[in-house]
Amino acid sequence: MNSHLSEHIPRIISLFPSLADMTEQDWSRDGIKVIYLEPNYTIKEGRFLEYAFLILDGTVRMYKISPGGREITLYRIHSGECCPLMTSCILGETEYEATAHVETAGSALAIPVDIFRDWTDRYRIFRQFILTSLARRIISMSSLLDSINFKSIRGRISEFLIQRVGHCGNSDTLHITHESLSVELGTAREVISRSLKELEKEEIITLSRGKITIRDRKALERYVE
Repeated sequence: MNSHLSEHIPRIISLFPSLADMTEQDWSRDGIKVIYLEPNYTIKEGRFLEYAFLILDGTVRMYKISPGGREITLYRIHSGECCPLMTSCILGETEYEATAHVETAGSALAIPVDIFRDWTDRYRIFRQFILTSLARRIISMSSLLDSINFKSIRGRISEFLIQRVGHCGNSDTLHITHESLSVELGTAREVISRSLKELEKEEIITLSRGKITIRDRKALERYVE
């Protein structure tokens, strides 16, 4: 086992307890390494992957691009997580079905795909981790499809604002542009801007350059329902 990898193993196992059963021989196999995730690095849809990545820190945004070039965010991967689309493509030996974009710099454990498949076959707990991750994302993807198909754009905006502000601690202000919000929701910028201005007229939110502040959370929640 190379010394660079060995110094990371305690932290890797703390983030991914399902790897605790791996032997020194498993860790010593060629190609396993910890890599730095550079900001804005992108893995594009349609590639056959050479590595599976387990995120140690940083944030990776997963998205799809329509034939017309419009983006929609599927989900984000954070510390202690892996991308279920990635794992399903590796195990199924198919092309990557989404685009991955590093939003926040960090690091990841890179496992060559043949080793990843072997570990998934041999270690029940690791296999269970992969299947559980996949099941959770299926649920979140189902919620995304329900939102797109059954909620108004105002309801989708309201839901997004409440969820994202909830990740910002006690702040009611989200730093995001209309363009970025349109990418998150896969909707034209003009539609987003018009809906936001309507919410502002109702005194539910306040708009300023690159910022949206929630003024009336209960009113916003009613649009989600």
